[in-house]
Amino acid sequence: MKMNELKLIYFSPTGTTHKVVMETARSIDLKSVSFDLTIKKDLKPVAKFAPNDFALFAIPVYYGRVPALFLKYLDLFSGNGTPAALVATYGCREYEDALLELKTEVEKRGFKVIGAAAFPAEHSIVNSIGARRPNKADLKEASEYGISLNRIIKKEDSFASFDLKVPGNTPYRKYGKNVLFPKADVSLCTECSACAKICPAGAISLDNPKKTDHDKCIGCMKCVRFCKQKARYVSAFKLNMAAKKLTKVCQSDKKAEIFL
Repeated sequence: MKMNELKLIYFSPTGTTHKVVMETARSIDLKSVSFDLTIKKDLKPVAKFAPNDFALFAIPVYYGRVPALFLKYLDLFSGNGTPAALVATYGCREYEDALLELKTEVEKRGFKVIGAAAFPAEHSIVNSIGARRPNKADLKEASEYGISLNRIIKKEDSFASFDLKVPGNTPYRKYGKNVLFPKADVSLCTECSACAKICPAGAISLDNPKKTDHDKCIGCMKCVRFCKQKARYVSAFKLNMAAKKLTKVCQSDKKAEIFL
């Protein structure tokens, strides 16, 4: 089958998932079009992909699951037997049901999954866990994953017979409760509203960026990472508690897992 375009659909609040998916995409010999779902979207259909397009869906793992906000935005896309591959990044604990859930949800929308991969990454809350990952070795594996995908789409005339198996269980693991809500240090905040503009959940008001809507906040830490004034932060007490808990269950030397 002569392929048309590579469609990149990703959610990457702190940038690690973006690094992995872009490294994978570089090894796929197709012109690419990106859909960054980290930027808050109006819920209007964006695209219906053709059978000869190739879609690459990429997410960070939240609580062993696909982020609920990504699933909400996933309804903007539909395929027509369109081949697809998956990327999940996780903070060196476990990715649990995320790949299975992502595969199921993507295929519900008309795509056919032919490859999936889970990559360890720096933890979005406790940065010392998996620090500076994805590193060179991780990105090399992402590149090799892309090479394998490129080989498959060039070789196959039809993807209808693909039946990829990925780890995971149903019912899916329950989402945990977010307790790390970023706050604004009023002595540092200049009310530039940059945090409000980049918040993927729309949890920060443009008119009053010093406040965070706890009902909307997903704890992605994007506002904390990208505030130039260093005015956004989370409670030191809660952060220390989270660090103690996560250090016990996370392993910074986790390896990528690829399914083809």
